[in-house]
Amino acid sequence: MPPEAPMPVYDFQYWISDAWDPMEYGREYDFSQPFFEQIKELYAAVPWAMMWAEGRINSDYSMSAWVKNCYLCFDSGFSEDSAYSVSLQRSKQCFDVINTKFSELCSNSINISHSFKTFFSRNCVSCNEVWFSQDCVGCSNCFGCTGLRNKNYYIFNEPFTKEAYHEKLAGMGLDSWTGIKNARQEAETLWLKYPVKFQHSVQAQGSTGDYLFNVSRLRNCFFSDGTQDCAHSQSIIYSPIKDCMDVTSSGEAIELCYEAVASGLNMAKTFFSFDIVTATNAQYAINCRNVNNVFGCVGLRKKEYCIFNKQYSKEEYHALVSKIIKHMHDMPYTDTNGRIYGYGEFFPPEMSPFGYNTTQGQEYFPLTEEDARTQGFPWKASETKHYSTTRSSQSLPDSINETGDEILNEVINCLHAEDNDHPWDCESNCATAFKITAQELAFYRQMQLPLPRACFHCRHFERVAWRNKPALYQRTCQCEGAQSSNEAYQNQTVHNHGTNPCPNEFETSYAPDQAEIIYCESCYQNEVI
Repeated sequence: MPPEAPMPVYDFQYWISDAWDPMEYGREYDFSQPFFEQIKELYAAVPWAMMWAEGRINSDYSMSAWVKNCYLCFDSGFSEDSAYSVSLQRSKQCFDVINTKFSELCSNSINISHSFKTFFSRNCVSCNEVWFSQDCVGCSNCFGCTGLRNKNYYIFNEPFTKEAYHEKLAGMGLDSWTGIKNARQEAETLWLKYPVKFQHSVQAQGSTGDYLFNVSRLRNCFFSDGTQDCAHSQSIIYSPIKDCMDVTSSGEAIELCYEAVASGLNMAKTFFSFDIVTATNAQYAINCRNVNNVFGCVGLRKKEYCIFNKQYSKEEYHALVSKIIKHMHDMPYTDTNGRIYGYGEFFPPEMSPFGYNTTQGQEYFPLTEEDARTQGFPWKASETKHYSTTRSSQSLPDSINETGDEILNEVINCLHAEDNDHPWDCESNCATAFKITAQELAFYRQMQLPLPRACFHCRHFERVAWRNKPALYQRTCQCEGAQSSNEAYQNQTVHNHGTNPCPNEFETSYAPDQAEIIYCESCYQNEVI
């Protein structure tokens, strides 16, 4: 919670103990006030602890559960010895990754799974020792490639012998910052010369959205794995998840849920709730654990038949809930923008203690302060940061092999801050400075990777820019028969539409102004499978 948030903040171990009782904050429902005014008061009164902190070992600075030796890992679980990552699952020794699962010794990548030693890559599955590659499956020892399947020893989509491959990579200077910059620029240039499939998906039956894997009958969903019969949801990657709508960042084993955020693990019939674990028939619940049949409660654990943190009998509970729902329709809440909130609406955004610019919302749908406030979102004022830096990022050793242990004592200027007269105004919320930890220095040396030049925030937003926004556009396949419509790519096979332009239309997250060549699934498979 930010320091300006009204609610008290407890240490997590104290918060989960019996040393305090959230029921002491219980109150009668007041039919003279709108529901959302009352829940806002309760929300501000009940103590909080760090979200999703169960099972952490030596990972105090991570908002993650069941992790060990992790530093600055967020929305992650069942991982070890990792740092600077978001949505890292069941992985080990991974640094600076996003949406990565079942992987080890990976770095600077996004949307990868079941991979080993995969660096500066995106949308790769089951890859081993792959660099600067995208959309590769089952590949080993590939560099700067796109759209390959089960290939070994390829550089920029061209085959090499094993000996020639390693000789070529040795001359690229990948242990240096200069070598990494040059390789990335060359790889990204090559990627634009090959088609990509309209949707990042594997076995996505009857589904619309993007980044869909082993799913069926999804509508407008993003970042989903093992999910079925859901709509308008994202970051639902822990199967089984089914029959849900408007769910974001869920845990595993949830069903029949609606408008639930950062909730999950054995949850059913839970509506309009936030940060809930193991719940059934919960409505307008916040930060609760192991609850059943609760309405408008905050911070409860192992309770049932409660309203506003007050205990009722089963009969009293159901009777009062019916009256409250009617009251929410009869006396709705009006926010500062004049919007009406009755039963069936999620919490008004003005209740949030977080500024919009400090949340993932800014990553997916960036807004200016003016636009955010117009839409009723809180905004965190920029902070001028005054770190006593001891080293310029531009003066760091070019190669990891030139880096001594003394770097652990340096406070380094973020490269973004050095290039910007007002770094605290940048959209990535630049920290302006950073340090190298002993854990990451050991990793860079093991993997022969150069030191980063930017702070964690700027590095994170640089990776975020590698993925499409969660929005869909109606487009037509860019296959013109023998080549792509921009003439950058010559087809390698004859497609079923022959020399005529492909007529297939689809919804895709690739915006019309993006430079990628977008093929429908049939045309794409003709080229890469």
